[in-house]
Amino acid sequence: MSSAMLDALKATNGQTITCKAAVAWEAKKPLDVTDIQVAPPKAGEVRVKIISNALCHTDIYTLDGHDPEGLFPCVLGHEAAAIVESVGDGVTSVVVGDVVIPCYTPECKKHDCIFCQSPKTNLCPSIRSTQGQGLMPDGTSRLSKDGKQIFHFMGCSTFAEYAVIAEISAAKINPGADLDKMCLLGCGVATGWGAVFNNTKVEPGTTVAVFGLGALGLSVIQAAKCAGARYIVGVDINDAKFVKAVEMGATECVNSMTCEGGDVKAWLIGKEKWGYDYTFDCTGNVNVMRTALEVAHRGWGESCVIGVAAAGKEISTRPFQLVTGRNWKGTAFGGWKSRTEVPKLVQTVMRGEMPLEPYITHTFQGLENVNASIDALHGGECLRAVVHISDSGLTPSKLPKLKGNVRVDGGWMKQLSHWSEACNCEMTFSVFLPDQLARGAPPPPVLYYLSGLTCSDENARTKANFAAEAGKVGLAVVFPDTSPRGVNIPTQDDSWDFGSGAGFYVDATTEAWSGHYKMYTYITKELPELISGIFPVDPHRRSITGHSMGGHGAMIAHLKNPGMYSSVSAFAPICNPSAVPWGEKAFTGYLGSVDAGKAYDATELVKSYSGPKPCILIDQGTADGFMNNQLKPGNFSAACGEAGYPVQVRMQPLYDHSYYFIATFMRDHVDHHARALGLRPKL
Repeated sequence: MSSAMLDALKATNGQTITCKAAVAWEAKKPLDVTDIQVAPPKAGEVRVKIISNALCHTDIYTLDGHDPEGLFPCVLGHEAAAIVESVGDGVTSVVVGDVVIPCYTPECKKHDCIFCQSPKTNLCPSIRSTQGQGLMPDGTSRLSKDGKQIFHFMGCSTFAEYAVIAEISAAKINPGADLDKMCLLGCGVATGWGAVFNNTKVEPGTTVAVFGLGALGLSVIQAAKCAGARYIVGVDINDAKFVKAVEMGATECVNSMTCEGGDVKAWLIGKEKWGYDYTFDCTGNVNVMRTALEVAHRGWGESCVIGVAAAGKEISTRPFQLVTGRNWKGTAFGGWKSRTEVPKLVQTVMRGEMPLEPYITHTFQGLENVNASIDALHGGECLRAVVHISDSGLTPSKLPKLKGNVRVDGGWMKQLSHWSEACNCEMTFSVFLPDQLARGAPPPPVLYYLSGLTCSDENARTKANFAAEAGKVGLAVVFPDTSPRGVNIPTQDDSWDFGSGAGFYVDATTEAWSGHYKMYTYITKELPELISGIFPVDPHRRSITGHSMGGHGAMIAHLKNPGMYSSVSAFAPICNPSAVPWGEKAFTGYLGSVDAGKAYDATELVKSYSGPKPCILIDQGTADGFMNNQLKPGNFSAACGEAGYPVQVRMQPLYDHSYYFIATFMRDHVDHHARALGLRPKL
């Protein structure tokens, strides 16, 4: 964020702000867009500038007078994205300028909160009593008009230019996210995803029935498809919704009013004799809720209530339906622990794994058009109407393209491409992301693996035998490419040991190469920032390893950045490149001279290194034909001895330079890094 934008935010700190808000003075009346006063945040509170707001059916449900907790006058809105304008005393988790999603389900994270500490629920009750009364935690409101109190709504009240929320309701997200899309994660879409992933935990190969094909139902379908359900049927009374449902992942759809003479239960059971493994009500109709339960699979079916019923409505069924093994459950905000897990949802969207674009059917500029957005939602063709309220002053990041996402050894191997500012071209990388060992487990640390000459990001990820051990300990592994590709440098493909596939992890300075070949900056700065921004990993705990040219890259990345990496290792690294043909060719071509290359030579760098000294583990095969003339591990070992730097060089009898060698000893290297990163006890 620019300093000018920060200054503009800080200019109103501590002051009451007069701004536009859409006030619901009473039920069943259009919202009144008028000036209100928003007081400064008190202790434990945050005042935010609203950037965008998506209209949710719950807002309309309350405005239409169906909400038993509905209070008037109030400012509605709870599906938004915002920027922190000021914070009250004691607030530590966000600062001015942070980007947040206000969440109606808070997360206090206190050790004595049994709800926050339990992996079974997200229903933190810390501020529930006052939030239900339309008030802030201290029992008063921050909203007023000319001295008349206005109630808060769901702890958010985001149909306004500014709002005050509790700190424990502010989910801090990536500032590069597109806020006109991410606002959808404040309620509906996130709720549908969570009903599948958290509350029912839909399994691969199962059957799913979804009742109601609005945005909520479509999000359930999208998530069920992602979870691997084999058969998903969508149920609605409007045939026009079926095309979108199938696009989102439904196998087929049925109109409950016209099928089988209106007997949708008969139609559904005709397709699946014993019922459906998972069913979801996304309508709020208690009769539909009963139907959804009664078509759940005999013996183990689960039916999840997501839709909110009108005030005073009750659900019913014959006890026999439960006696015969069906389970009836519900969800609030999809079970997501808001401050911990909503930022991860944003990252998932930014990686291209769960797109939000299909939900946004209408957009409006300015709060003055909020009533038009309500009309659109009432019209029946609107999934989500997004009202852009204010400019953020932020430029959304250029997002990567997801090229592959494959299940492997207790995790996922993801391949992405992105625009690199350092290399001034599209770059490709792969990431192994292990499954979270437990819901409350800390994010995994990251091991960077740098590959050797002629390789891309694909070689090591498919041949190095790393995933089983990395998945077991919970270690993320990143595989960058070894050079820019397709950048139209005339000689880039003339030889296998220079140019494409041979970037040598330096920042080129010669004219022909300096425009693109900035691999050192790419692997030590740009790529780690991207990884920590769009993946749920620990941004501070990282280690590095590599093979041959990549082993050279790993060692210089550590030696040039003391303390950046917790541990370092290498397989048959080019230890003294300024003294070998590969290095001489690379340094002369990229840097203009061999002497300039000494700034990227591990044997030279270790002589003057000052900083933390994690032991460097090196494995070297004795049958490696490159050892004596290109790698020279003895030179590095001797330099380490003179400098007092700990290094373990293991000479492995009869092993060569190939991936067979790497695969054989990869487990030892993963263990080396796992212990340094705190995933296993240190020896």
